[in-house]
Amino acid sequence: MRVWIAMVLACAVMDQALAEPVADEVGVRAAENAWSAAFLTGDTDVLNALLDADYVSVGTNGAARPKSKILHISAAYAKAHPGARASPLSPTSTIRVIGNSALVAHHSDNENSVDLFYFKDGRWHAWYSQHTARAN
Repeated sequence: MRVWIAMVLACAVMDQALAEPVADEVGVRAAENAWSAAFLTGDTDVLNALLDADYVSVGTNGAARPKSKILHISAAYAKAHPGARASPLSPTSTIRVIGNSALVAHHSDNENSVDLFYFKDGRWHAWYSQHTARAN
């Protein structure tokens, strides 16, 4: 029952993020949170709506992965990790909105990453991500 309630609440958050009507930091944060939740649960419908058709993610090894590969990885991850839950975007992440574009910088113990978004048709769309390993 708890899992079902959590899934319903997560879907409501994702719906809100995908329909965010204002191009501001709050909307970008909601889109990032929806993206994380959708990726971990394998919700390819949400990912498909959020990621631009030409979305590319460049990993720490320098390999570029297109949207189709990200959707496949998400589905496989969710299958291998049922019940995985996303954490909200860290307060230490930096969000910078300039007009209808946004940059989100993430920092973890072993990686820095940047996500680039644009705002169109009433919601944020991710079009590029770059991940870089941090020196230890």
